[in-house]
Amino acid sequence: MIRPLEYCVNQQHIHISVDTIDSRIVELLALRKTYVEKGKSLNDEQEEQQHLIMNLNTNYKILAERFNLPTEFIQSIFREIENYINQDFIVKGYEQQ
Repeated sequence: MIRPLEYCVNQQHIHISVDTIDSRIVELLALRKTYVEKGKSLNDEQEEQQHLIMNLNTNYKILAERFNLPTEFIQSIFREIENYINQDFIVKGYEQQ
């Protein structure tokens, strides 16, 4: 459970909330990966995919600014996510051949 910050009165409240947030982050990353896999399985035009990638980079900057986080930090996180997902596809591609 994520306890509202104003009701966190001890370290245990903080730790439970942070653990819940971490769990949700991982859950959302897994869900994101599922959507990316579905998107890659569709037969879209390469130009549309390139346009989407360019838009994502812009969206990361907007997200960083919205939540008052460093743009490079957010971009590096998503770069790592994409590297993981793309590496996963490369490995699966070799396994299927």
